[in-house]
Amino acid sequence: MQLDLFAQLDDDPQPPKPETAITLPRPTAGQWAPAPPKRPASTAARPERRRGPEFAMRPADGPTFGEAVSSAWYRAQGGTRMEIPLGIVATLALWPQKGYARTIADFFRTLDAPSLLQCVREVAAYWWMRRPDLIDTASPLFKWAEEEHTAHELHAIRATFRAALDANALDHTGHADPEANSYIDLMSWTITNLRHNAARQGLGEYHTPPEICDVMAAQIIGQDPGEIPDDCSLLDPCAGTGGMFRSAAQHVRAMGLDPAKYTWFAQEIDPLAAAGCAVNMIVWGLGVKAMVACGDTLGEGDLWPRAIKHRRAMIKHRDDVAADMAIAYAVGRTRQLLDLATEAA
Repeated sequence: MQLDLFAQLDDDPQPPKPETAITLPRPTAGQWAPAPPKRPASTAARPERRRGPEFAMRPADGPTFGEAVSSAWYRAQGGTRMEIPLGIVATLALWPQKGYARTIADFFRTLDAPSLLQCVREVAAYWWMRRPDLIDTASPLFKWAEEEHTAHELHAIRATFRAALDANALDHTGHADPEANSYIDLMSWTITNLRHNAARQGLGEYHTPPEICDVMAAQIIGQDPGEIPDDCSLLDPCAGTGGMFRSAAQHVRAMGLDPAKYTWFAQEIDPLAAAGCAVNMIVWGLGVKAMVACGDTLGEGDLWPRAIKHRRAMIKHRDDVAADMAIAYAVGRTRQLLDLATEAA
């Protein structure tokens, strides 16, 4: 499966308007809110109700998925480099061929470890051409694929790929509809299971349960679509892997609105969590105005100006690289034609 790096690149959107930002706070003990509105009949299907041979009838839930990936990695003695199993999950989540979960899973199972590393590199290159700012933030999850690995490490990588596939990674993220890809935050559950409890306590890292995020999103956003302006932005100053945004996007969809119309700013201090959030922004279909900044919110305050500057710089860099590649291709093709003409003469 060869990826097309140049198909349908997005244009740079207009700068967002932070003055209408809706800040999504962290949960507070005892905080309650009305339940989200029921989905229309056409969009009410949950993952376990999916039909068809290309998707599992009952894909693994988040905790089961995270446990399967972490167990495979540590059982194979993969080591302490969390970015590798996280990058494996990110690669499967971002694989662009949507709608063929079982076929793609079977394809991945036939690959040896070096071929799997090539898949990691290709999916990173594919999305860098489309969302260079997000993939640059997520780069810790992909750079390891450019390194030389021992036979033992390659065995652990392949075992973890198979575990993620067996836990139905593609059944959660392999849909053409981003709503169907947004039921579970696979990056969050993977980080939670890979990182030891003592490490999470030392970092102060506590991922908000998705049910709490759902309740908070319904309370903060409300139930009236008319109250949400088209130019509004949403900011999460301690985003983690973006669980609050997942709930907010699903709540917006339940009201018949498109999350890609709005601006999404995520700030997160942990580079791996920020990388996972950048991946989720793509998987969940939050649109071209979704941005992630990695930094200390308490020490630096609002990081959205940095995120906008970073986005513009990365888009320019992407465009410059694409132009250089196009020139190099044209020169090479011209030489081939000249050689053919010379041989014919």
